[in-house]
Amino acid sequence: MTADITTLGRNGQGKIPGPLLVVLNLLPGLILGGLFLLLSSVFVKHGLTGYLALLVLIPLCLAPIELGIMLFWSARFTGSRSISPAVAYRRKGTVADYIGLPLILFLGVLLLLLAVSPINQYLSAHLTFWLPAWAKQDALFTGLAGISPAQRSITLGLAVILSGFVAPLVEELYNRGFLLARMEHWGWWAPILNSLLFALQHFYFPENVPGVFFAFIPISYVVMLKKDWRIGFIVHCLINLFGVFQLFYIFT
Repeated sequence: MTADITTLGRNGQGKIPGPLLVVLNLLPGLILGGLFLLLSSVFVKHGLTGYLALLVLIPLCLAPIELGIMLFWSARFTGSRSISPAVAYRRKGTVADYIGLPLILFLGVLLLLLAVSPINQYLSAHLTFWLPAWAKQDALFTGLAGISPAQRSITLGLAVILSGFVAPLVEELYNRGFLLARMEHWGWWAPILNSLLFALQHFYFPENVPGVFFAFIPISYVVMLKKDWRIGFIVHCLINLFGVFQLFYIFT
């Protein structure tokens, strides 16, 4: 097959209809969130932290679903057994693209998160009533404080690897490299819609949805302009690692 993979993904036989794009954006988060609510209950009953349940679902649930969808698409439309053809935004960038741009975006994200923090607090007070007590973010933090130092160190060490690197890798390949590239027919609305759908994947932490939405709008725009998912991956790593190291600071 000689067609350019980016063109194929948007306009050729690999085109994904709008309703299916919405489903593909939301499905991984729905499955992950549902399993988290169930598994965290089991973990807490056995003296583990619910945060650990969320971490182990990254390799056991999130990665197989998102990588599996991309593998299926590649096999269906290109005959390849690799996810590479599914990742349309893979143009190689410059050193500045991988250092300067991510740092600028990261600092911008911190400012955006600070700006929307009152909204997050309001949602935390009014929209988390449906969550089980053990699955709320406050309970996850309390759980980290209540476990043994050894278990806490192991959990935070896993957080660095799984939340800091594995989750950003899989999510950026899937949400920006694969799905955003197939939303370009929506023009300049595409990064906004992509960021909104990505934020809604995190419904199990409703207070985080506005922050995720606003944080990933500039990231999605840059990725679309540069046609390079790696930029989003680097910024995503910085964001998640910043959150994990905050936990290190609090609990160690």
